[in-house]
Amino acid sequence: MKFLKFSKTIQIRLLLQFLTVMASMSVSPYIVLFFAARLGTVVTGFMFLGVMTASIIGSFLGGYLGDRIGRKKVIVRSEFLVFIGFASIAIVNSPWADLPYVTFILFLAVFLCTGTAGPSYQALLIDESNVDNRRAVYTFSYWLNNLGVAIGGVVGAFMFKDYHFYLFIGVSFVTLVSLIITLRFVKDSFQTRVIEPTISEKPKKRFASILSFFSAYKETWKHKPFTALALANLLVLSVEEQLTNFIGLRLAKDMSDPESFVSFLPLEVDGINMLGILKSENTILVVTLTVVISFLLKKLKDRSVLLAGIVLYFTGYIIISFNSTPLVLIVAMFLATLGELMHIPVKQALLANMVPDHARSIFMATYGLMSIFGAVIAGLFIFASGVIPTYIVSISFFVIGMITFTIFSKLTNKEHIAPLTVEVKI
Repeated sequence: MKFLKFSKTIQIRLLLQFLTVMASMSVSPYIVLFFAARLGTVVTGFMFLGVMTASIIGSFLGGYLGDRIGRKKVIVRSEFLVFIGFASIAIVNSPWADLPYVTFILFLAVFLCTGTAGPSYQALLIDESNVDNRRAVYTFSYWLNNLGVAIGGVVGAFMFKDYHFYLFIGVSFVTLVSLIITLRFVKDSFQTRVIEPTISEKPKKRFASILSFFSAYKETWKHKPFTALALANLLVLSVEEQLTNFIGLRLAKDMSDPESFVSFLPLEVDGINMLGILKSENTILVVTLTVVISFLLKKLKDRSVLLAGIVLYFTGYIIISFNSTPLVLIVAMFLATLGELMHIPVKQALLANMVPDHARSIFMATYGLMSIFGAVIAGLFIFASGVIPTYIVSISFFVIGMITFTIFSKLTNKEHIAPLTVEVKI
């Protein structure tokens, strides 16, 4: 089993990732409902924007600090503050208190800190892996992440409404466990290159640090291979997010009346049911088939797996974008999920091989920002759904797929992409 061949740091990090994702997903998907029930949808909408902004700011800050002071220091400090944050959230939402506005401020702090830790989590995996095992590392990371999402989501679905106090305590406890294990067992092999200034130099150093912060992120966009990969990832996510945006709206409209799921079963579904079935199918397939698909494809070249995965992925979503036959939708989601299982680990390994050793956190933070933009673009399709015919959206998916395929095809002309060598000052 390849997992046992990974370094101890990778094994620990992946297991902690599973635990923390499972814990956080028991509360995160339900935060909007939590605030909406207490403060209304308008106030909750502004709060949601605030939380997302805090996460983005944290990601930028964490990317810079991870390359400047080291991955472990950023992770430990962030997890300590997240532990304090969730423990405080539990207190102000206990059987003896209900303070929604204080809860919002605490969630701002929590999302700021989780955003700060994100780039260092990713950079740590890159630091501890190598070209030969990164595809396997990201396969297990992807599988454990989705398993955590599935389990945590189910727990939250049944417990959050009546037992959110205990879930908040549970998240804080899991974060504390992760913090202690990270402190005790995780080793940071990354060597920072920062020289501490003398007392007389500190004012100048602070100003220089501010300039270097913006300069470092500016430099990431000068690397064409990385920019192309980030753009391709944005395009992939902009289509994936359509399942709960445009596609969900279309299914609700086109399948407003229940219809037979399959002719030989007395089961009827409408558009909302169908959306739930497709999401469940995707989750179940990811959890059950990730390792199996990785084993079956391990002898194939990364380039072949990546490009074939992109073709299957977009083929599935293009069919889902216009078809309303339940059985066809099931098959299309299988194709899309199979493509997802094939291309994501290879794509992540390609990214890891590409970024420069000394600026990995900064590059991962920038890459993460592009992922957020992908979700934003997906949201724009909601506004377009009322005026643009379905076939136009399907054609758009096809064009996006062709662009994505072309980018990955050019990026993988060689067996491995050499790391970027241009200096990024931190």
